[in-house]
Amino acid sequence: MYPGRDKKFGQWGEDQACAFLQRHGFFIIERNYFSPVGEIDVVARKDDDYYFVEVKTRMVGEMASDLAITPVKKHKLEKTIKKYCFQRDVPDTGLILVGLLVVCDKIKKSIRFRMVVFV
Repeated sequence: MYPGRDKKFGQWGEDQACAFLQRHGFFIIERNYFSPVGEIDVVARKDDDYYFVEVKTRMVGEMASDLAITPVKKHKLEKTIKKYCFQRDVPDTGLILVGLLVVCDKIKKSIRFRMVVFV
């Protein structure tokens, strides 16, 4: 069900996160946007809002909380979002930075999602 604990595990988590977002009415615009400033895992849109999603894939109990995205990481994401919006000519209103935790439980054979909006 889950790939090994390496880069494939993170990619698998991003795939699960995108499927979760689509099930909840989001349109995926772009994945893995890179710039010299940083990376955005997923850019999605719902209604008139743009969502910039940092995906963290964790096993149960392994920093599977909001703390997985540190203040330093949030600051870097904010700079990357500004760069993205400038390059893609995205208006600077309706921009939402979220963390999406994909939490895997091998014992229960389940996946939980937790979306956190950062202000």
